[in-house]
Amino acid sequence: MRNLVIGLGNPGPRYVFTKHNVGFLALDKYEENKKNISNIKKISGKNFEGFSIENDIFIKPLTYMNASGEVLPYVFKKFGKIEESLVIIYDDIWLNLGEIRIRKNGSDGGHNGLKSIIAILKSTDFPRIRIGINNGYEHGSGNLANYVLTPFTQEEWIILDKALDYVTITIDLILEGRINEAMNKFNKKII
Repeated sequence: MRNLVIGLGNPGPRYVFTKHNVGFLALDKYEENKKNISNIKKISGKNFEGFSIENDIFIKPLTYMNASGEVLPYVFKKFGKIEESLVIIYDDIWLNLGEIRIRKNGSDGGHNGLKSIIAILKSTDFPRIRIGINNGYEHGSGNLANYVLTPFTQEEWIILDKALDYVTITIDLILEGRINEAMNKFNKKII
């Protein structure tokens, strides 16, 4: 079976290490961890870039976050409709930095990138990996957009890097059909 893993973020150098880009950063970490043991091929198309490992496809939409779903028709046109084995990775302001949560399905939770994907698929029935980015942001204090678009500090990066190692393991477990194991192992504070 072919799997499609999409990490959400914003394109361009301005956003590379920002909190909103942890979906992109997770795919970078996954690719880095696999480069010595897998035959990785770079791939790209209209509005996306990424890589493939055997039959699995890993995509970064090159639309902005709020239009993440717009990449799906182009991906499906190039690789075939593979939404039945879709995994989405994205940031979650409701989780503390160092936490990840895996779910088999669910709502968008107020995340505009996920909302865009759900609108295109007309379904919420796909696994997702949420990566916590909250490190002192108080809900309701305003400036959420500014917060998610700020880069990680060096201290935050140390915590995030460890969390991304766990995300790499989680991706493998989900692709192997072991999502329940991933949920039991990582749906808690891990850092």
